[in-house]
Amino acid sequence: MLDARWPVLAPLLQAATAGHDLLDDVVGRLGPGAVIEAVLAEIGDVEHDVRLDLSFAGTVTSCLATTSEHVVSLDLADAVRTLYGTATTWPSLAVRSPAAELDEAGMGAWFHRRKGYPEAVDAVLSALRPRQQDLGTLAVRYGSDKWGDLHWYTQHYERHLARLRTEPVKLLEIGIGGYDDPASGGASLRMWQHYFRRGLIHGLDIAEKTGVTGPRITTVRGDQSDAGFLDDLGARLGPFDVVIDDGSHRNDHVRTSFHALFPHVRLGGVYVVEDLQTAYWPSWGGAPDGGAGTSMGMLKSFVDGLNLSEVADPRVDGGYVQRNISGISFHHNIAFVEKGRNAEEGGPVFLRTL
Repeated sequence: MLDARWPVLAPLLQAATAGHDLLDDVVGRLGPGAVIEAVLAEIGDVEHDVRLDLSFAGTVTSCLATTSEHVVSLDLADAVRTLYGTATTWPSLAVRSPAAELDEAGMGAWFHRRKGYPEAVDAVLSALRPRQQDLGTLAVRYGSDKWGDLHWYTQHYERHLARLRTEPVKLLEIGIGGYDDPASGGASLRMWQHYFRRGLIHGLDIAEKTGVTGPRITTVRGDQSDAGFLDDLGARLGPFDVVIDDGSHRNDHVRTSFHALFPHVRLGGVYVVEDLQTAYWPSWGGAPDGGAGTSMGMLKSFVDGLNLSEVADPRVDGGYVQRNISGISFHHNIAFVEKGRNAEEGGPVFLRTL
């Protein structure tokens, strides 16, 4: 299900680290109302009695606890910079508290009535400036099985994806979870949403997942064994910075998905295959040696392809895939295939015959 905010989010995420004039132009073009809606969806409910006033082009919009006398005022573009960009301060920040009078209860009571106010303001500002958290912590928080539930993948994801964390990435994950329940699953999508603050997160599942929603999350129903559908999906929603296959884990499905979607990964992007144990399980289309016809057999052939200029082997076809893989990393039951030009020249011919 496509998030209705998608047309606003994509250009907003791109502009979040741009100069002030460009970001202001983008907010003006998108409409401050739509941008405010996206910001509020991102920060969720703040449980403290604080009004948030967001201003743009001289117009102020009151949000959150709109009747509160505790007021945090911010320029809308400032809020966008800290939420989606790399800014850590708000030049426009202004805070106002109720103008309480000193009464017969005395000075002590006057100060006591202000207790909790700094915490309330901090809750609003912290929501607008989310703290980066370890991917394993996020997996546990949102219930993803990528850490601590049979798998220990997040440490490897951190190694390969940390460089993209502050970028406006597009991520596609095959397999949303929750089986046939339209409202179940999506734990990993929410984990990625919070890991990539500027990311657009897509989930693909063979079951309908209309109930799996969230800021910057969209879901698509489709079959990962349908190469034509996947190619169309990549053309419509890509190119992707990250594709993750956590779907059926059937070997023929893994191979079909890779060949259909890898062309829709950006140069510098990563294609990830999880749960490679099924490559050794015959009931899943695997083989005890993880050889030809299995997902591991496919990945092993790419290793020779990395050295294509050195290898005279008819099994290495030198086609699109081989010429666009710049690196492969294997960890327990998971592999990362890096997209990049494989065009390094081979060693001198005369050395091969010495």
